[in-house]
Order: sequence, then C-alpha cells, then structure tokens
Amino acid sequence: MKGRVVNADHATVIVYEYAAKTVIETHKHEVEQIGVVVKGSLAMVIAGEQRILMPGDSYRVPAKTAHGVRVFEEATQVVQVFAPPRTDLPRGHA
Repeated sequence: MKGRVVNADHATVIVYEYAAKTVIETHKHEVEQIGVVVKGSLAMVIAGEQRILMPGDSYRVPAKTAHGVRVFEEATQVVQVFAPPRTDLPRGHA
C-alpha cells in the first residue's frame, strides 16, 4: 500500500494505491473518512456491514467507527478525505 498525502487546514486527502489482495484489518480513526474508488474493486466492512465497491463508488466512515478493507484481484486506487485533518501523518506529500 502506497499513499500520497496532502494535509490542509481542515482536511487530509490521501490517494492510496493498494496492491491486489491487500487486506486492511479492522481499525478506527478519530476523524470522519470519505472515499471514492478510482480503479479496481474492494470489499469494505463499515460497522459490521459489507459493501462491494467498484470505480465511481463512494463511502463514508463516521469518526470512531470500525472498518476494514479487502482488495480483490487487481490493484486498486482510492481517494480518501479525512476531516478534520489526521494528525498522525506527515505534512505534505509522502
């Protein structure tokens, strides 16, 4: 998994590149997360409910809500926005 990070005053934007078959274990953030799948496909579980997401599909994860991801058979790109900004990431591009 690789991500390009842009931090602003009121939000963090990350463009993630997930390799095929990547699994992101269930976790939580202190901030709200909104995302759009750009290419590829994945299964996302948010608060115990699974959704299959394809290019153009979007999702919302409320703050402090458990969520996890399983990428299918091809590399997948997701643009994610976190608000307020995440403080656990470096400023600028990473």
